[in-house]
Amino acid sequence: MSYPLSELIDMPALQALMEALHRATGINHALIDNDSRVLTAAGWSRACTDFHRVHPDTCRQCVQSDQYILGHLHDAPYVGYDCPNGLVDYATPVYIEGEHVANVFTGQMLHRAPDMAFFARQAERYGFDAPGYLDAVRAVPVVPRERMPAIMAFLVGLAEMLGQQGLMRRRQMEAQTQLRQLNEDLVHRVGERTAELSATNQQLQRAILVHEQATQALAQERQFSDDTINCLPGIFYLIDRHGVLIRCNQRFCEVTGRGRAEVEGMHARAFFDHDDGARIEARIGEVFASGEASIEAALLTRDGRRLPYYFSGRRTAGDGDPYVVGLGIDIAARKQAEEKIQYLAHFDALTGLPNRVLLGERVKYALTLAQRSGEPAAVMFLDIDHFKDINDTLGHSAGDALLVQLSQRLCQLLRGADTVGRLGGDEFIFLLPGVDAAGAAEVAQKLLAAIAAPYRIEHHDLNVTGSIGIALYPDDGADFETLGKRADVAMYRAKQEGRHGYRFFTGEMQARSARHLELVNALRQALARGQMRVCYQPQVAMRGERVIGAEALLRWTHPELGPVSPVEFIPAAEESGLILPIGEWVLRQAVRQAVQWRRDGIAPLVMAVNLSAVQFRHPDLPALVSRILDEEGLAPACLELELTEGVSMADPQRAIATMNNLHARGVRMSIDDFGTGYSSLSHLKKFKVYKLKIDQSFVRDIGTDPEDRAIVGAIIQMAKSLGLRTIAEGVETDGQRAFLREHDCDEMQGYFYSRPLSAEQFAAYARDRV
Repeated sequence: MSYPLSELIDMPALQALMEALHRATGINHALIDNDSRVLTAAGWSRACTDFHRVHPDTCRQCVQSDQYILGHLHDAPYVGYDCPNGLVDYATPVYIEGEHVANVFTGQMLHRAPDMAFFARQAERYGFDAPGYLDAVRAVPVVPRERMPAIMAFLVGLAEMLGQQGLMRRRQMEAQTQLRQLNEDLVHRVGERTAELSATNQQLQRAILVHEQATQALAQERQFSDDTINCLPGIFYLIDRHGVLIRCNQRFCEVTGRGRAEVEGMHARAFFDHDDGARIEARIGEVFASGEASIEAALLTRDGRRLPYYFSGRRTAGDGDPYVVGLGIDIAARKQAEEKIQYLAHFDALTGLPNRVLLGERVKYALTLAQRSGEPAAVMFLDIDHFKDINDTLGHSAGDALLVQLSQRLCQLLRGADTVGRLGGDEFIFLLPGVDAAGAAEVAQKLLAAIAAPYRIEHHDLNVTGSIGIALYPDDGADFETLGKRADVAMYRAKQEGRHGYRFFTGEMQARSARHLELVNALRQALARGQMRVCYQPQVAMRGERVIGAEALLRWTHPELGPVSPVEFIPAAEESGLILPIGEWVLRQAVRQAVQWRRDGIAPLVMAVNLSAVQFRHPDLPALVSRILDEEGLAPACLELELTEGVSMADPQRAIATMNNLHARGVRMSIDDFGTGYSSLSHLKKFKVYKLKIDQSFVRDIGTDPEDRAIVGAIIQMAKSLGLRTIAEGVETDGQRAFLREHDCDEMQGYFYSRPLSAEQFAAYARDRV
């Protein structure tokens, strides 16, 4: 072929198409003539250009890949080579009219996700900058091997099509030039060369034949080009500088619902509504001005549907005026995901109610209106009583179903201006604009009645109740955060006072809440700052009145708050979860002290330590007790764990399992505050306990109250019939001691014998009394 390939192919057009294909597929490719000159290229990897081609060893492997490919170009439709450097190269010869004129290279790619360990070893071996090299490897395109035949065929077909098209165009131009020359000669010699007319006419016919052949070749190339662009992802289009669509692929026609003959020639804005059409027209002008641009817009179909698409276009030049070549990608799935994210950002996924974010916005707006109009408003906080029991016994699916039904009931009771939102779990918050205290109380009563109505969940009939706290605007606060906190405080007061009710926020609640918060914050540092200590109160045997044990009692003295009662700080520690580290510290201190007294020569004593409800429910409790006993060196029989009657009866089956576990480890258990928790005898006889501790509220008045005397006597007799020991706490008078001795109580504890003592004081007290 006598013409250089670079003069036949429209290089800007080819470059634009190859770059569009690279942006759409991520594939690196180049067209290189037989003199190894790169005519056009798109992509290429930094892993090769910045690293492999720089180092002598890896460069030698790159050269080896080139030599292998060039040596096998004519053995198959395409040649692939897995370079030792880890990347893959492909090449295919380009033929025009049977002549090898160039090669298409596609390479510096991977067929699967890169083995980063291999490339890390390679970076270390050749001394590459590892982070930069690994980043370059991650940027290498991954193209499945099975896609390569189609890709190589497409690229070679594209180059051969454009080359053949250029050759035909060149020949057509030469034919036209020759025709013009012949015509000029014919006019000039018409009078002189009539004899040559026949020969000239033959030449003319040959020129016409060449022209027809070129026209036919162009038609064939157009068909091949159509087949090519129909394989592209998304919709493909060409637009002239006036915004008129001059070419598209079949996907464009399918999406818009129009035929090719109809769409080609239409203005681009005709495929969009008025607003998007104006934006599209402006963006087309921007492409011609700056070279490229992109936009999101809704493509309008023939039947009126609006389909979200992402359009990108780039200016390129053909034989004449420049035009825009572009692709459109369907982004409907992405839009749906964005809408879902937006929904989840403002609504609860389970119930569909507003979440805290949306509720906060609505409350802020409602309070602004209330401030302008001078009207009141109410914020109500609802928590379902014992909802955790439903999740624990029936599973979270049943709990979720209950919350859905409950949400529907709550919505049905409210006015259109009211809002109910779910904060998470079983907590709901209500905004009631224009509602005063009386109105809020009425709504709360309706809500409690609706909540208490039976639920049918799967095959279960469930009944639940709720506790509601109410805060009023503007008396209790002027913003959502303040009102929500105070409604929450009031709700907790409703729970503390029996549940299934409502309470309005009061200043006294605020003071108690502030005190509670102050205690919790101080408790977090109490152990680390040495503010806590353990005291020990003697436990005395009735016979001989010998000291046989000690009860460990926790005391807290804060430098600013002063002595804080256990009645106040123990519940705060339980609610905040701090009781676990504090309880473990008390247990270890008590066990360690019992061992130390024995080393000091005091006869072995039983160390009694109270367990909170939170400690007793912790699954690691038995293992923790055994670990402390082993580490401190105390026999399990010398430790007695006291559990209140109320805690043991809250979940009897679980209590039995935990007690059995501790009993199996040799640790004693006793029931504290016995007589206040409504024990079931059927459960009591299953508990692995050896002692009942009679609550001091019964001991206090046994000298004057016949009912207390009867209760204490009954407890002692019942314990004996069950084979259990008894200890009375709060013994302060000789009369109380005499009554207990008369009824054969086994042990006593109280101020009659001693107040709680320090470890040193207890040692001095007990040394001669054991």
